[in-house]
Amino acid sequence: MLTEIIIASIVSSILIILGLALGFLLLKIQGE
Repeated sequence: MLTEIIIASIVSSILIILGLALGFLLLKIQGE
């Protein structure tokens, strides 16, 4: 119940951070 919500929020935040990192890397690669 509460633990599931906490786990889901942690997983979603990790996915968002990974997505931002991948997007930044792609922009740097295309910029060169």
